[in-house]
Amino acid sequence: MRRRWKILIAIALIFVAAIAYRVLGVYEFRSGECTARPPRRFAETYPKHLTVLAFNIEGHASLVRSKHIEDIAAVIRKYAPDIVAINEAHRGTWQARFGDHTEQLRLLTGMNVAFGQSYTFMGGDFGNALLTRGDILSTDVHELPGTGEPRTVLESVVRINGGIVQLYVTHTTAWGSMNREPRRAQLNCILAHVRTSGHPFILAGDLNAPPDAPEMKEFLARDGMRFAGDPKTPTHRVLEQRLDYVLTDPGWVVRSARVLDDGPSDHRPVFVELTHP
Repeated sequence: MRRRWKILIAIALIFVAAIAYRVLGVYEFRSGECTARPPRRFAETYPKHLTVLAFNIEGHASLVRSKHIEDIAAVIRKYAPDIVAINEAHRGTWQARFGDHTEQLRLLTGMNVAFGQSYTFMGGDFGNALLTRGDILSTDVHELPGTGEPRTVLESVVRINGGIVQLYVTHTTAWGSMNREPRRAQLNCILAHVRTSGHPFILAGDLNAPPDAPEMKEFLARDGMRFAGDPKTPTHRVLEQRLDYVLTDPGWVVRSARVLDDGPSDHRPVFVELTHP
């Protein structure tokens, strides 16, 4: 009996330490202001064909799965997308065993990489990333408003397949309906950034809410956004909800879009094939 109590106390202490780590070391408050630039003149620099993979890689799983990133890279090589939007990438964190997910994926896939830091703690970085077969012409990172784990948008301009595209990789706040209002503010800020695009755009990432959530209904109904795929197809393996998205400007034609039941992450990747007439 005494041993059982010791085990329960140890588990409780680990849980409290984990909460304290996140609240004291990671969480912060960001005001509702959004620093999007004024809209730029839109140039129709569409490539004729483009494939996109949106993938929340569950980066912290590499702490317990030694080949987690190798298995993620194997999925990317298998489907050979032109662009990969990555969520939950770690660089130098203890969850990543102090490794660099972006550099590992670059070496394992042969693709160019950009990283967008959402926060730094204990010498390591966490955030979004972009992998591409094309040339990365520029990158920028925009903070999103909200309380809790800091969130950002990684904006990149990429030359690929004879065109130039603007990519937005993002990851909004979690915890479902509890964070509905912070998520709504983040989605509004994301939209403000996307509307500044000077090139054909693609927005991809884990938006942490299903399409029928009130804030997502509002977001998906906005002019200038096209949803790629069937919103009823779930991407989260545990919740069995659609949380991961690829959205485009209306100039793209969605040739195919599917959720792949592949890879080691708790999120299924989304694979989309786009064309332009």
